[in-house]
Amino acid sequence: MSAAAAAAGAAAFTIESIAFFERDVRLRMPFRFGVVTLTEAPQAFAQVAIRLADGRQAVGMSTELLAPKWFDKNPALSNEDNFDQLRRALQLARTLYLGAGAPTTAFGHFERNYRAQVERGAAQGLNPLVANYGPALIDKAVLDALGRALGLPFQKLVCRNVIGLAAGELTPDLAGFGLGAFLATLKPAVRLAARHTVGLVDPIVAADQTDRVGDGLPETLEEVVAAYGQRWFKLKVGGQIDADVERLAKIAGVLDRLVPHVEAAMRRVPAL
Repeated sequence: MSAAAAAAGAAAFTIESIAFFERDVRLRMPFRFGVVTLTEAPQAFAQVAIRLADGRQAVGMSTELLAPKWFDKNPALSNEDNFDQLRRALQLARTLYLGAGAPTTAFGHFERNYRAQVERGAAQGLNPLVANYGPALIDKAVLDALGRALGLPFQKLVCRNVIGLAAGELTPDLAGFGLGAFLATLKPAVRLAARHTVGLVDPIVAADQTDRVGDGLPETLEEVVAAYGQRWFKLKVGGQIDADVERLAKIAGVLDRLVPHVEAAMRRVPAL
């Protein structure tokens, strides 16, 4: 059993089955980041069944898009090539997680399969980021299943270290650190900031649009800020300095005009 399994309060379990499903997703509006304009992509789902030492069982789920140029930005690869890379990462991880032996903790399952996942991925031409898409999707479903089996929300799984985080081969920097005491101090935030990402082809003002989706939801950055009141933004740039500066100036004009009013309104909203 890994070092993680020795963590106080940690729950050990076996992974009984892992199944993957997909559905096709079409984006409401095109989203451009880097060299790709995304209009549609498959969405992958993981379904993981676990069994605790006392016989309790549960099934957890997780999902992510199979997004092209997310982890491998090689322009020679097509979107379909990128999708297939991520599918291979999922299948590699499924084989490892199901072939692992003795029960261990949630972190323990990740810990003992990490290096093999990276090595097997490299043998198939997958860089470490692509390769670890597989464990990431499975690990999230594992945590969902563990919370369901024990009747605990994610926050308590972490604060009580039921997940089994501990110093080990992958985390030598945690040796000697009072991890359990630290995790016990964590509390969920009472307020979250909703960030809006402005893609490279997102319309900034109405004049930027040649046609509209017309579904009643905001489409331009100007409309998004006015409707939802975001104060935090992530701006995509394309590496062409003159075009980027012109676009950033247009974005700044919208935010300078609308965001101060949004901040004043937010100050009147009581904390949750």
